[in-house]
Amino acid sequence: MHRRGLLKSAAAVALGTVAKSGFAKAQDTTRYTGNILFPPLIQPHIPALAAGIDGFSIDAQGYGSITGVTYTTPAHSDADYHVDLKISSLTSADVTNLNNLIQGMVSASQWQKVRDYEATHASANLSYWGFLSGGGGASYDKTHEAASGFGLSEENQRTIVNAMTEIAKNMSRVAVDVHVRNSANDYAVGGNMIVFTIAGSVRVNNQTRQWRMIANKGVGGSGDETAPVDTNVVRLN
Repeated sequence: MHRRGLLKSAAAVALGTVAKSGFAKAQDTTRYTGNILFPPLIQPHIPALAAGIDGFSIDAQGYGSITGVTYTTPAHSDADYHVDLKISSLTSADVTNLNNLIQGMVSASQWQKVRDYEATHASANLSYWGFLSGGGGASYDKTHEAASGFGLSEENQRTIVNAMTEIAKNMSRVAVDVHVRNSANDYAVGGNMIVFTIAGSVRVNNQTRQWRMIANKGVGGSGDETAPVDTNVVRLN
């Protein structure tokens, strides 16, 4: 899904706890209790064709809209917001570690394909996972085939799946630090906060675990009055 369809394509809803900080002094914190609802399943889960195969699937991907958040970032300014989410997800650091692991296994020309995908899509640091699935759902067999075509050996893929499993085992509730970059605009930004999300499962030794990711970039605002948003997903203390 392309960047220009970002606001119209939001397929998830979120509520959270918000504390404004940064360029303007924080007022009394307004708190919300809620969730991010990831996009619906793209396809029903399809069992691997080979019995007992280890691997991972991509079951849903699309835009998550963080709503229930009352904020306004003035014109020609940036602002920071902290959102506590009642949801389990990988952290941004987890995603970075996985991306670095995979990037170290392939040639620079192969990884450039992920960069090219990122340049035309809104998936940000989740671009490898979107690229691998072609932007849709992918069963264990499909991701295995795509990873092989990408230049990842069987040993490489086992290493990736084992790393995903270890991270998924420790997946817990998260918070999101949001930075709205509105300094280049002559209008205020408020209302929507939209980020790309991906969810799936990983299986090792016939044990399956769920995983979720939230992108590190998004969009704030609505209509023609929008601004880039940087997000950092961290463990909820």
